[in-house]
Amino acid sequence: MHNHTQDISPDLSQDSSPIVEKALQGFPTHLCIELERVIGGGGIVPADLVQHICKELDSDTESLMLRLIPLAAAYAEAPVSGYYVGAVVRGQRQNANGYAALYLGANMEFPQRALCHSLHAEQAAVANAWKNREPDITSIAVSAPPCGHCRQFLYELYGPNSLKVIFPDGTEGNCRETSITELLPGAFGPADLGHKGGMMAVNTTPSPLELEFGAIDALILKALEAASYSYAPYTKNYAGCALLMHDGSIFSGSYAENAAHNPGLSPLHAALSNMRMACDPRTTAGNLHKIVRCVLVETAADISQRELVATLLSSIAPNLVPEYYPSRAIDGATDPLDRFE
Repeated sequence: MHNHTQDISPDLSQDSSPIVEKALQGFPTHLCIELERVIGGGGIVPADLVQHICKELDSDTESLMLRLIPLAAAYAEAPVSGYYVGAVVRGQRQNANGYAALYLGANMEFPQRALCHSLHAEQAAVANAWKNREPDITSIAVSAPPCGHCRQFLYELYGPNSLKVIFPDGTEGNCRETSITELLPGAFGPADLGHKGGMMAVNTTPSPLELEFGAIDALILKALEAASYSYAPYTKNYAGCALLMHDGSIFSGSYAENAAHNPGLSPLHAALSNMRMACDPRTTAGNLHKIVRCVLVETAADISQRELVATLLSSIAPNLVPEYYPSRAIDGATDPLDRFE
């Protein structure tokens, strides 16, 4: 384990309504102006901006990731617990000077639904990087060691290989750096089921799919595209969701399986998280209730996302019925994940 010294921003977990202004405390004014481009811009800090901020603060990327956690937490939807959690992941693609983009994520809870429907911040940050077609992530920063659910989810990214996990160590200004394999010793993972993992490898080799029938419009095509980027090595249930908002904007998400099943990511969870991260948390209260269409595209398998999508959607848009379109692999196409076995 390694230590990084930096000024940890205030913990927002006890604040029932975290705001961006509080999250930006501790950054110089001119950098706050730069970070305004991140807010409402998908929760993405481009590689060149990461480089600029690190130079201005005389900081390394890991320390910056920790300082950005409260900003990520400002996007949280926590009507059940009031507990706001943020996470920041570092992508694999680098600029000419070796800096990579950072992707923010926050937890989401759904009133009147079982707690198992909640989305964790670590999952949201990964979904953000995944949606932006990062081939992988190299590290994740969190405000505390990830829960068991998230450790299992993150293990699917790398399997026995190393994913760097960074979090405060409980003393002022110091942080710990460890690996997912150290946090999850003796893990059950993809290799136990005959797979190598590498969840985000599908971003370089999507599954070629086509609709079985039905009219096609931009929203349906977006859901089909999301399904083609889903990760489903265990059931082949490739699935994607797309949401149409009242202002015409579209957000999509892809399904991700897990060797342990439960820490997976539904396509609707991914789409809702990506929608939330694209909106300025200061001005988008109630946006979850402004969905006018929801489309699910999936391939036939022993499981289906259909019931989960309907149940989750009913908690935020009770009068909206999700549209359903079955899809299939294009004739002659091989499963891209087979290349990684």
